[in-house]
Amino acid sequence: MSNDLADEQPDRSLSGIEFLTGEDPSAGSFLLVVGIVTCVFIAAFQFTLPEPISTVLTSLVVVLAVISFLMGAILDALGYFDVPDSK
Repeated sequence: MSNDLADEQPDRSLSGIEFLTGEDPSAGSFLLVVGIVTCVFIAAFQFTLPEPISTVLTSLVVVLAVISFLMGAILDALGYFDVPDSK
């Protein structure tokens, strides 16, 4: 009886990159989110923390942003992001 319920519901597992990008991802939205999150963290660190700590944390955020941009570029090169239909 419990197998019938599992058959009716769509697969909502958290496996794969779809957990982060959603079902219909685009490279532009992925890069825009990475950029916005980067800007928010840099602003928060620069305006709220003293100089040596804010510089270190800002550097770490920039490194993580570069890694995220590279991941986005790799995913785009592999064809993960959808190409809009030309109508």
